[in-house]
Amino acid sequence: MDLLKEPIGKLYLKFLLPSLFSALVTTVYSFVDTIAIGQGVGTDGAAACAIIYPVFGVASLFGFLCGIGGSVRFGMARGEGRIEKANAYYTASLLLALALTAVVWPLTALFQREIFTLFGASETLMPLVLEYGSWIVLAFPAFILSSYLTCMVRCDGAPGVVMGAVITGGVFNVFGDWFFVFPMDMGMAGAAIATVGGTVIQFFILLGYLFTKNCHLKLVKPWVLSKAFFKAVTAGFSASVLEFAFIALTCILNNQIMRYGGEVALSVFGVVLSCSGMFQHLFTGVGQAIQPVATTNYGAGQLGRILSLRRVSQWTVTAFGLVFMLSGLLFPTQIIRFFVNATPEVLEAAPTIMGIYFISFLFMGINIWATFYFQSILRTRLSTLLTVLRGIVISALLLYLLPLWLGIRGVWWAMVLTEGLVAVITLACMAVTERKMRQKAR
Repeated sequence: MDLLKEPIGKLYLKFLLPSLFSALVTTVYSFVDTIAIGQGVGTDGAAACAIIYPVFGVASLFGFLCGIGGSVRFGMARGEGRIEKANAYYTASLLLALALTAVVWPLTALFQREIFTLFGASETLMPLVLEYGSWIVLAFPAFILSSYLTCMVRCDGAPGVVMGAVITGGVFNVFGDWFFVFPMDMGMAGAAIATVGGTVIQFFILLGYLFTKNCHLKLVKPWVLSKAFFKAVTAGFSASVLEFAFIALTCILNNQIMRYGGEVALSVFGVVLSCSGMFQHLFTGVGQAIQPVATTNYGAGQLGRILSLRRVSQWTVTAFGLVFMLSGLLFPTQIIRFFVNATPEVLEAAPTIMGIYFISFLFMGINIWATFYFQSILRTRLSTLLTVLRGIVISALLLYLLPLWLGIRGVWWAMVLTEGLVAVITLACMAVTERKMRQKAR
């Protein structure tokens, strides 16, 4: 496909549909895990899932740091017609991903109990958390490198390969969750084995693509390796900050929920987190779909095409956000019953928690999508600033202040206000950026 000449709408759909489908299948990982654990283990299992969830964020942090950074630089150089330079960025980002994996993996394995405590695990939940989490830590390299390869293979113009890898891994995960948790009666460990197996399969399919004749990603010697590292890291920094902010935010949320609401509220939040994970994957899917097109056209100076891409993709995440918000407002108890074998206390708490928290999804899509959009046009500082405001500064401030007056409700309203305030700031920055791009395009 020609990223510089084909109609923007046609190109957008070519990347969007596989990206969204991959996001949906990826979501099945956490969805099916939560359902299997919630129905097979109970509400404590759902609460343990909320503790474990940030571990996947840690893997994504390092995978996206190298993968998005490498793919953005790769796409920009290819748009300029500098193929060898593009492959130099690919080589540097791959070496960086492998080096970070070699450092992070043993540290995560050595301090996993301390990490889970930081994420909010109580003594009651710790055995369930370790039963699941130890398997994830064992296969940690597959999680990091799958995230990395997903970015690079998609940017190489092969979104269908990414979709196929994710689907194949997802099918194994769905079957494994049923087989290991119920017939084999393996509980949390069974769900973890299914997730690990699916991710390993996905990794090997993506790895195999690198050795096919259709792959344009070639290993070359970068002229200055340290400079290539730096440029790749700076391009992917805001995406990794997004993941770091997610980890920090979930850690604060888990601890504040346990403090003001207890394990019943955390059980509901475990389900909310699974829904949020699906929604965030879909929003991220839109962002990742526009990156290959946006970066290549930006490198070629086709600014008018980028503005067209911005409009159609922004409408997409806005429509998604409206649908996601309404699902929680209209069907809270149905969603809870779908995931867990809920106690009366959980069913009583669900409508209030979900009725408030799901409002945040109306704004979340704009904030996540904008991170990828600004990265694609090399507004990395602005992207990073918005991510830090959303994921660390405003959210942490509100999460500690509002519960002092509103109790556990303050935790849920903190998320709504955070997403809403950052969305307003983001749209203002978008308007200023677009005006400058229009002036430059004349």
